[in-house]
Amino acid sequence: MAKHPIGVSFALIIAAPLLSGCVAVAATGLVAGVSAARQERTVGAAIDDVRIKSAITAALAGESVSNFVNVSTTVVEGRVLMTGRVEEPEMRLAATRAAWGVEGVRRVDNEIEITEEFGLVDRPRDIFIRTEIAADLLTDASIKDVNYTIDVVNGVVYLTGVGQSQAEVDRVIARASRFRGVKRVENYVVLKDDPARYFGVAAAPDA
Repeated sequence: MAKHPIGVSFALIIAAPLLSGCVAVAATGLVAGVSAARQERTVGAAIDDVRIKSAITAALAGESVSNFVNVSTTVVEGRVLMTGRVEEPEMRLAATRAAWGVEGVRRVDNEIEITEEFGLVDRPRDIFIRTEIAADLLTDASIKDVNYTIDVVNGVVYLTGVGQSQAEVDRVIARASRFRGVKRVENYVVLKDDPARYFGVAAAPDA
């Protein structure tokens, strides 16, 4: 019986591209709800995060799909982390403004790099590093890995999520730092008892 939710999530993820309108939104929400069942964030927060991420993606596409094809967005309880690369400072600023324009966003951390060299060779390596770290966290019983989201851009590891304690977060950082190819680890994890989970600190729009 315990395996059924995973099966439902997988089926909905596969079917999502075939759905439309309210049905697609409902399916996405159900997947988020099932995923959040083991997390610190509530089911409602997880569904809101999916909505916010989708809205930011749409807003960036409205600006220019080609400009933001290398930009990734992670949302946890309304806190937005933007990573990736753009060619101009104005694009970075536009990404921040697009995120702040979405209802429900409480904080925006913009880690988008400005460079004309997009390093297509780096992306497979980044994906490999991310996979290694995620698999490694699964082996550590003292880490509630489901609460962590990992992104890797040009060897820089970005951690988001909700940590059980500072000791757990420090352990995650230490484990992530030891993999070959990791340049540094940027920590955006919020502790589960941190008031920042509910009262986000606004970042400057031109950050």
